[in-house]
Amino acid sequence: MTSWIARREFLERLRDGRLYWAGGLVAVLLLTALAVGWAHQRAAQAEQRTAQAMDYRDWLRQDRRHPHDAAHQGMHAFKPEAALSMIDAGINPFIGSTVWLQAHRQSEVKFNAAQDATGLQRFGNLSVGWILQVLGPLLVIVLGFNAFAGEREQGILRQTLSLGVPPLRLLGGKALALAGSLAALLVPAALIAAVAVAAGAGEGERLDALLRLGAWSLGYAVYLGIFVFVVLGVSTLSSTSRMAITLLLALWIAQAVMAPRVLSELSRAWFPSPTRLEFNQALGAELKTVSDGVWQKNFGSTERWGRDVPLSKWGIALRLDDQASYPVYDRHYGRLWDTWERQQAVQEWSGLLLPILAVRSFSMGMAGTDFAHHRSFTTAAELHRRRIQDLMSEDLVAHADPLGDRHFAYQAAPDLWATVPPFDYHLPHAGWALRHQMRSFAVLCAGLLLAAAFAAFAASRQRAL
Repeated sequence: MTSWIARREFLERLRDGRLYWAGGLVAVLLLTALAVGWAHQRAAQAEQRTAQAMDYRDWLRQDRRHPHDAAHQGMHAFKPEAALSMIDAGINPFIGSTVWLQAHRQSEVKFNAAQDATGLQRFGNLSVGWILQVLGPLLVIVLGFNAFAGEREQGILRQTLSLGVPPLRLLGGKALALAGSLAALLVPAALIAAVAVAAGAGEGERLDALLRLGAWSLGYAVYLGIFVFVVLGVSTLSSTSRMAITLLLALWIAQAVMAPRVLSELSRAWFPSPTRLEFNQALGAELKTVSDGVWQKNFGSTERWGRDVPLSKWGIALRLDDQASYPVYDRHYGRLWDTWERQQAVQEWSGLLLPILAVRSFSMGMAGTDFAHHRSFTTAAELHRRRIQDLMSEDLVAHADPLGDRHFAYQAAPDLWATVPPFDYHLPHAGWALRHQMRSFAVLCAGLLLAAAFAAFAASRQRAL
């Protein structure tokens, strides 16, 4: 009976043209967004590979010079483009892609694409993820708003129930038909995306990229499943189709337009993060306190680079000063990043009522474009910066300090630059990403259960009507 109901509902959507027109429009948008994402990703990957190679080549081609000068020149780390960034760019356009690995200071990631964007950027990027998050529920509404309400208006629902058809069996058939309609549109698009992702992934990364895509697709299946049951539940409780679509559109506007902004402000209110000025002042104050303590303990003075520290100890002083600063940077940046992750957790838990917040986090996480992946990249870049600084300081201690007053006359041979390896960063594997997104996926699954329970409750009331 359930399959018969599902087949009848599916054929009805084909006859009235909604599946062709609404579904076809969404399918065209998905393919367009995929093509745009593919082109952007290919260009970005080529630019990043070229820039990283040129930057390291410039490092190796330095002439003989003082290692401390070389450390100040440093090098740059370029954030690699994730294979799934073509379907969900996440926070990448807003958070930067390049970090300068300079001496004595942990730099922020800079040069984000949003700086060069127009005012239309605030409406979001055209991506497969954005279309599914925002237009996917709207498609479900268009296809299913009159599933029960329309039959009630025509008197068909009363006749169907009078024949002894269980309301839950009727709900199951309609849900199956609605899910099948979505699958008919989205499964071919998913297969095309899988081919594009496999082609865009680097050597040795294709399997991981496809695993990420599989988990990503599962998350969206759960997300759209939530709206399948919500739409059917509202249609069941509505006396007319007009009332059903009015309520559903109001819910769609609230969750797609209003909720993300409101929850973003609430999360910042509950877990406030410091301003740039406050952060820099606190960081600078602790760096000075720690540095003063190190200099007093080792050199008997808090005056940095004064006469109390002979040139024969400047290499040692540089090494001590840098190594003492590492835990300070870890504490301050760690607290800042933890605060941002708490804000994100607030929005993910809100996904129980507003599923778009949970699926947005899950989508970015599996695509490798969320803050957790950005934090991983930033940490790797900082560790590379420290490796450069430590190697230069060790060479100063070994070769410049023994020269005493001629400390700055020392010039290292180009062989020293080759001891610094090129920056080579790869995204964490799919399992790591899934572990970081278990909360958002659990919220989506809980939302699906709640939506199914709501639809079942609404359908069960039809027996009494």
